[in-house]
Amino acid sequence: MKVEDIKLYYAYNEWANQRIFDAAEKASPEQLTAPNEYGWGDLRGTLVHILDAEYGWFSFLFSREDEGVIEPKDFADIASLRARWRQQSEVTRQCLDALKDEDLYRIHTSERGGETHHWVLWQVLVHIVNHGTQHRAECAALLTGFGCSPGDMDKSLFYNERDIRSSESRQTNREDIELLLRYNDWANDKLLDCAEQASAEQLTAANDFGWGSLRGAFVHLMDAEYAWRALLKDGDHIKWLQPEDFPDIAAIRQRWAIERAAFWRYFESLSAEDLSATISYEGDEIRYRVLWHCLAHVVNHGTQHRAECAALLTSAGCSPGNLDFTVFLLDR
Repeated sequence: MKVEDIKLYYAYNEWANQRIFDAAEKASPEQLTAPNEYGWGDLRGTLVHILDAEYGWFSFLFSREDEGVIEPKDFADIASLRARWRQQSEVTRQCLDALKDEDLYRIHTSERGGETHHWVLWQVLVHIVNHGTQHRAECAALLTGFGCSPGDMDKSLFYNERDIRSSESRQTNREDIELLLRYNDWANDKLLDCAEQASAEQLTAANDFGWGSLRGAFVHLMDAEYAWRALLKDGDHIKWLQPEDFPDIAAIRQRWAIERAAFWRYFESLSAEDLSATISYEGDEIRYRVLWHCLAHVVNHGTQHRAECAALLTSAGCSPGNLDFTVFLLDR
């Protein structure tokens, strides 16, 4: 990873946060504090948790004074929370501006629960954005239920809006991209393991998260990996897979194993130079993208929709537990 790559992650993070805030300003005070089962109490609590995670990690990583946990009760409305978030965004920008490329591989050590953990800086910085993506997805689901959806927050849409076509990095670290893709597989497997405990009725029960049902969300996750591989490798636009073609999790898992093997064969054919190259593909218009940016989108997209699946599974009584990138790193 290079500093400019990390800054791109945080430009996306800021863009997605603003879309959530714009939508949240349309919610009523009652909706802002209405209880839910997602783990942070209510919409306000989830937004504050995203902010608190960024604040806490940056305080630790950059040796800044930590004034303790940021509490939901400190924010009466979205305007006050948004003002506090602007302060953190400025701190984040200053910290990233002070970094050099070699700093991204320095090790930070923390103690928690009687255990010592060692963190590579770039991995934690990516985790913070990935963590934000996960909980923004929960916020987006709540806001959609309230009738004020934030719309599409895909990283690919961010690239489109900012017209990001190239990278100053001459060559990315191939092992870094591979680590993110391994995380994607790990998190998908945790979800599938959990989903096997859900009933057939829970798998197909209708919801308003955007893909119709838990089964629909799983098939969309699988479809996205399939579609991006076909597009990047061969320039093909594939026909979408249909949820009704998969009667249960075992069928989804079987088809996903085939796609996963094909995806890794494609990735293993790529050099570091290939990953850093600017490619083109045809969508509604000709798009120009850095190849690894597209792969990073696949991981981010997976995080977003896994959060929706996790919320549904938790409501069904079979939570997949913590899917954070940092948990994956500790698992390894």
